[in-house]
Amino acid sequence: MIRLFHCLTLGLVIHSSLLLTGCNTVSYQPDGLRGGYSDKVLANGEYRVTYQGNGDISSTQALDFAMLRASVIAMNNQAEFAIANEILLTIETVKIDLNLPYIYKPTARLTLSLKNDEDLAAVLVSCDFIAYYVTIKNQSSDFAFKPSECISRLKTKYKLSDKYI
Repeated sequence: MIRLFHCLTLGLVIHSSLLLTGCNTVSYQPDGLRGGYSDKVLANGEYRVTYQGNGDISSTQALDFAMLRASVIAMNNQAEFAIANEILLTIETVKIDLNLPYIYKPTARLTLSLKNDEDLAAVLVSCDFIAYYVTIKNQSSDFAFKPSECISRLKTKYKLSDKYI
């Protein structure tokens, strides 16, 4: 009887920890079942970066995570500056079950151009400005940004450790 109790207790603890792990709303990861980022090389120094959110991710978070992935790609390619353009933010409305509310799944997509041009320093904007302009103003433009600053800001904002980057 005691052994059965211990087995049930252990099973409950394992089940609870799996549920808590599955509910983590910070989902900056490669594209998978719960959404995530993907990227594709378009040309020399140009990438298409996409972040597909799930029901737990806001449109601002989806854009932030797309910018974070773009910044990581730029840093991995030793680009001091980068340009995000053709920024598109869409929100898909999904009804999984008639008894459940709709789920809103945002997708952020952008084209990343890597640059090491010192002239870009005069036109740099912050990642916050890009997110504001695209999510609030619904307008896309060419935005020059410094990848290292975006990574630092977004790591702090979402409390991401280096293992996530």
